[in-house]
Amino acid sequence: MATPVVSSIAPTNGPATGGTIVTITGSGLTGAVAVGFGTANATSLAVSSDTQAIAISPPGSGTVNVTVIGPGGQSAVSPAAQFAYTAVAGTTAGPYYADPALTSQVVGSLVSALQSSSSPAAQQAQAILMRRLALQGDVVGSRVPPPLNITEIGGYLNLLATLKEGAIREQALAGILGVAGPSPELGWEEDEPALAMVSIANDRPPGPAQPTLPISVLVRSDFSGPLQTAIQSLHANGATLPVAGPPAITLPPGTPGAIPPGDLLFYLGRVLTLAPAAALAAPATDPLALIRAAGSSNPFAVAANAINPATTPVTPGNYDALQCNSSSCSTVSLTGASFVPLAPVLASGGFYQALPPPQPANNVDVTWTRFTNVTGLVVGSTKFGDELALLYDAGTVARSVFATMQNTIWDGTTFA
Repeated sequence: MATPVVSSIAPTNGPATGGTIVTITGSGLTGAVAVGFGTANATSLAVSSDTQAIAISPPGSGTVNVTVIGPGGQSAVSPAAQFAYTAVAGTTAGPYYADPALTSQVVGSLVSALQSSSSPAAQQAQAILMRRLALQGDVVGSRVPPPLNITEIGGYLNLLATLKEGAIREQALAGILGVAGPSPELGWEEDEPALAMVSIANDRPPGPAQPTLPISVLVRSDFSGPLQTAIQSLHANGATLPVAGPPAITLPPGTPGAIPPGDLLFYLGRVLTLAPAAALAAPATDPLALIRAAGSSNPFAVAANAINPATTPVTPGNYDALQCNSSSCSTVSLTGASFVPLAPVLASGGFYQALPPPQPANNVDVTWTRFTNVTGLVVGSTKFGDELALLYDAGTVARSVFATMQNTIWDGTTFA
């Protein structure tokens, strides 16, 4: 067996009372039976690999050599493996705060139990604990001392309420009252956003627009079912719904000087964009068209062309339709054509177009393609931050350009 070698330790100092969790890095550590802090052995030892182990310092004084004893012998003394004991302030009257629950024996037993367990939950806990030990050398070194009076207790609880950390507030109250806390216990499961963007198959009918159409598009999970039901009703009529996106949604980063985009609903998964290339070129055969009753002066409204076999055929009619190029639009007449107006169909799925419907001036103007879903947004009440939290974790929002906009309120058009 190889003789253990200690190349470094962290931290390199700790209180004279002992109990410091020390990460030992080196080689030949497999099978280690003891770690010496000078002439005294560590109160607990856990070997995580051949190159890393964790030991808990015994009481001591001065600067001592840290060595590892294993099947291959004892590691050599090294300047890189020296541990300095420091005096503990306030030992006469006792320090203001010392966690009575987390003793070195408890930590040692915990590390050993996690090391020998193979369940997914224990492996996750081991990863959390080992990461904390390796990076910070402690388990609860950042714990805030307990409040000295009822005013400080109230301050902590009010802060948790302000930060919307309801579960942590419940756990704090449970600890004060000595009763069971929230379930599942905090710290073992990461909070996941309530909703997600899910991929659905896109309609890609044959024709000149087909190569430009994405194979799939993203729809917010709570809108997906109603929208797909609406699409199925179009299919029954022999029509399709080619969609341009969104193919992906990523929050813009909050770099210095970054300006928030104007279309906030897009980042909430509340925008559906029809495929611009599917209309305005040849209204008689395009999958989509902007039409109105023949001879009327009504605004042109987007409709799906029912040109496929149908289980529920659409009654043909006479229409005026827009045909556009890059500079202008003209009106063409369609006789005996079958169209399904999209406004009521998409409204059944929660998506609405602006009123009156946008009228394009050329085929570059795509305002007519935009439908939005504002279900659940309450004017004067809904906060942008609450909507973001449905789709993104707190860290993602905090790093985005929207970090300072979370308290803006829905005014019926946008968050302001």
